[in-house]
Amino acid sequence: MTDGPSQQTDQLDALYRQNSRELWAIFYSQCSDPERAYDAVQEAFLRYHSYSGEPIRDPRAWLLRVGQNWLRDVARRKSSSCKLTSTLDEMTNSERSAPEDLMSSDENREVVREALTKMIEDDRKVLVMKYALNWSSAQMAKVMVCTAAAIDMRLSRARRRLAELLVEQGYAHE
Repeated sequence: MTDGPSQQTDQLDALYRQNSRELWAIFYSQCSDPERAYDAVQEAFLRYHSYSGEPIRDPRAWLLRVGQNWLRDVARRKSSSCKLTSTLDEMTNSERSAPEDLMSSDENREVVREALTKMIEDDRKVLVMKYALNWSSAQMAKVMVCTAAAIDMRLSRARRRLAELLVEQGYAHE
């Protein structure tokens, strides 16, 4: 970025508005921690802002790589993988009134959370983008650099694998 400071700030703001939510979703699907995903987005943009090397041809790809590397470094330093949190559950906007419904729902979420921790990253990623962010296959395809048909196939397989894991855990939907 070789323009004046004001124009650099405007360009950075536009880049952030255009890519931050998508980057957060990708990072979240990798670590299952909304705060850590947000930190990865911030770290990637901070490094982009202070970068002074060769011109960056694809800022989105650069930000994605930097954020993913930062997440790996954090996970190594903490020597543990990220844990799924209840924030995914809070994103589902379900209204319930009876306490027994809330308890049953919490138990169901815990079972699903446990199964998600056992899934491979790509399966977890498409499920999070579909059900937590309500993204279309086309949106997911753009992020995962493949076709919408490939995403539909991945979603189908991920749902089937999730169902298998839930049955293995003794969960049977009524």
